Order: sequence, then C-alpha cells, then structure tokens
Amino acid sequence: MIRKLLSIVICVLFLLPLVVGARGMAVAAEPIKIGFVAPFVGVSSKYGTDLRNGFKQALEEVNFKVAGREILFLTEDDEMKPDVGLTKARKLVEKDQVHILGGIISSAVAYALRDYVITKKVPLVICCAGATKLTQEQRSPYIFRVSFANGQQDRAGGWYAYTKRGYKKYVVIGSDYAAGHEKADGFLKTFKFLGGEVVEEIWPPLGTSDYAPYIAKIANHVGKVDRLWTFFQGNDAVRFVQQYAEYGLKEKIPIFGEAGLTDAANLPAQRDAALGIEGYLQYFETIDTPENKRFFKEYRQKYSDIPGSLSEGGYVGGKAVVKALEAVKGKIEDQESFLKVLKAVKFEAPRGPFRFDDHQNVIEPVYICRVEKKGGEYVNAVTDMIPEVDQYWMPKK
Repeated sequence: MIRKLLSIVICVLFLLPLVVGARGMAVAAEPIKIGFVAPFVGVSSKYGTDLRNGFKQALEEVNFKVAGREILFLTEDDEMKPDVGLTKARKLVEKDQVHILGGIISSAVAYALRDYVITKKVPLVICCAGATKLTQEQRSPYIFRVSFANGQQDRAGGWYAYTKRGYKKYVVIGSDYAAGHEKADGFLKTFKFLGGEVVEEIWPPLGTSDYAPYIAKIANHVGKVDRLWTFFQGNDAVRFVQQYAEYGLKEKIPIFGEAGLTDAANLPAQRDAALGIEGYLQYFETIDTPENKRFFKEYRQKYSDIPGSLSEGGYVGGKAVVKALEAVKGKIEDQESFLKVLKAVKFEAPRGPFRFDDHQNVIEPVYICRVEKKGGEYVNAVTDMIPEVDQYWMPKK
C-alpha cells in the first residue's frame, strides 16, 4: 500500500509541470507559437517574402528559443484580400492556437483583422500595413505597429519637399486603395499647410498593367508643376517606373514621393528606369550605421538578397517580440505582463533608435534618398534624414 501511494505521489510530481500551464504558468515543453500573415502570391508576393524573411532572421538570432521555450513560426498567405486574411488569422488562432499574430502588408487586411484580434485578445504586431486608424481612433491594447502609420512619413516628406527643396506644385498619383489615399493625405496635409498646391490627383486601380492613360494625364502638366508624388508597391511599382521612363517623363516631371516605389525589392527589375528618382522612407539599405551594416551583411548572406524596407520591417517586428518575450522570461501566458513590456521595448534597429509612442505606433527617423548605381548595383542612396517622426508629426509655418 505504501509503495503504491509513493508511486502515485511520484507520478503527480512528475506530471505537475506539464499541467499547471493551463493556469497561466510557462511550460518549458510547450512552444511559443507565432502566427504570421502576409501575401505570398500576386502583386505584393516579393514584399510578403521579404517581410517573412526579416521576421525569421530575428527569431534565428535567438535560435528560435526564449527562456528555454521553443518558438514555432507559422505562416499563412492572405493574398492581399481582407476576407482571406481574416480566414487565415482565424485558422492560426483557433486551430493552431498561436499566442501572437504578426506580419500584414495590406491596410485593408489590417482593418479586417482589428475586431477579431481584440475579441480573441490576441496581440497583433503589424510589420508593414499603415492603416492609420488602428493606432489612432481605433487603437487597442492588442495592436502594435513597428512600420509606420500611413501619412506619418508622408507628413515629414511633404514638409521636406516644400521647405527644403522649394517645390510648390505637385501632381499626385497612387494606387486606389486605403494605403494610397492615407499616404497621400499625409503628404498633402503638410505640403498644403505650408502653401503648396496640388493640381491633379490620379488614382489607377491596384494591379494596373498599362499606365499609359494615367501617364498621359501627368504629361498635361509638363512645365506647370515641380514634381510628381507617387505611391505604388510591388509589381505595380516596377511597371509604373518602367513605363514612366519609356514615355520620357522622368526628367520632365521628376519624382519625389513615397520611396517604397524604389524599394530594394523593386530595383533589380526597374534598373536604369529608376535612376535619379527621389523620395522618403523609414529605411534604406544604405543607412551608414554599425547596426544596419550588421543586419545587411547577415540578411544578404542568409537570403542572397538585398534587404529592403519590408525585410527590415519584419526584422524589427520579430526583434520587438523577442525582446518582450525575454523580459517576461518566456511566460507568454502572462499576457498582461507581456503587453506591458512590449509597449516599453526599446532597441537600436537597422533604421535607428526604435520605440513605441503611447498608442503603440513606432517613432522613427525618416530618410531622404536618391536612386543611384554603385558598384554595378542599383541602390537607394541616403542623402538626408528627419529624426524622431511620430504619427502626429506636424511642422510649424
């Protein structure tokens, strides 16, 4: 009888660490699950791959482990479609039981996920999508963004165009969806506030293959405006830059706009057509800091590719999550503590100093660039920088 009781006690003591996790304690044998949603087909497939690769690099730096717990990285393709994105997020949360969601390129997908992640109380770390309201009037303790709010960098860009470059008149063209309009609104907010004029706005649909009708509208303003503002991404950015150069307008109405247009992901296809294009963004591959040089070297060795803003955005998202997990010693089940430390995370990112504002959106530098050819490669050469830009940034007249 005594031996039997001792056997039961030993079994209970052995199994106890495996079952107490149900009450919120960290379990060494149970992995931390991170779900990642991004497009891997279609117009933004390269961006999705870059975003995923950057996030994975941050996890690989800690060998996919924090405080002895394995990290599982589960990815799903949202196809840049809000309904698909929501379906994939539900699969990750309800079937795969992920603790955190990350990724997201499309603002429309980000908006589609908002109510769901709040209802399910699943932290969402947005690594790209700039859906402005998600860190402003529709903000939530569960939503974090490491990239930018749409309009954030653009406000700084509008100020720079008018004040530093002396541009007074613009034509605006961009993809006709949430991100395009929100980014244009940010640029125009400061540009018009300072006295600038926009003579026409042109909005081709996402996925346009022939920009000739839209370029013809731009051509009507030759000699009447200083610059063209643009927002295109992925294959759209490649096609627009190529066709704009083919129609001979690149020198007649030069581009100074949102520089995702010439992201490192696009330059190999744009080539000479992109030379001389200028713009602004939170990250360029040529930032001259020790941290960026380290990141650039390791990313290029790992993926045989040059990291662009999506690669760096994924990396920063992954590193923010890792830093928070380390701070709570891997106890992701203690969600209150995890959210608190994630909001307070600070570190030196490839783009520069990283931290969140009170609404869990990044505060960051904005860089000015010009596309150049160096050593046989096309690069976004940094020419200037605007420090400490937050999502409410505004200049003084």
